[in-house]
Amino acid sequence: MAAGNANDHRRTTGTQPLEEAIAGGAVRHIDLLRIRTGHGEDAAAEYAHSYIGFGLTPVMAIDLEKGSKGALKEMLSVMRTFSKFKPFQIRQSDGRHRKFDSLVFANIAEMAKYATLSEADDKLADGQFEVITFPHRPKWRVLLTALRTTTQGLGDQPSVSSYRFTTLKPIPYQIDGEVKSVDHKTPVTIECAAAALATLG
Repeated sequence: MAAGNANDHRRTTGTQPLEEAIAGGAVRHIDLLRIRTGHGEDAAAEYAHSYIGFGLTPVMAIDLEKGSKGALKEMLSVMRTFSKFKPFQIRQSDGRHRKFDSLVFANIAEMAKYATLSEADDKLADGQFEVITFPHRPKWRVLLTALRTTTQGLGDQPSVSSYRFTTLKPIPYQIDGEVKSVDHKTPVTIECAAAALATLG
């Protein structure tokens, strides 16, 4: 049932009202995202139903939590945060260092009510997830891309079953609606937990 950070997921994936789904009793299994941070046996695992985001996503969320509520105050808070935002750098599994403004791993096509991340359509049980990257660029270009997500969407995005990198500095990340952080020089693995969740509707 949609509640808290499950609202985006329900809005984009629900097929019928909950009471009808319960009465019908048709169960389907959907994929989850799993993030592991750390080495081997010590790697902590967490699950997300919608998305895991690094860069702008958690930074904006942190600032909104600190700020006052209300549409105008939230907009001013986002603008203030964006003006001070700095990109982050990671070491990918091939050894290359890459700098990003945003890196999002998505199990659904939309987030935050208005942003269309990909053209993924009914891919909740395909064993893969979409990778949406904003390589570091001037802020005006980031704003244009963000505007595009709210108007026409970002179009097709690459789909993978796993993605690995190592942090170079401590960085925050957002897992569904919850903001957490990962330490420097920490291996991070995002993978698809195929058909992990039984659901109705």
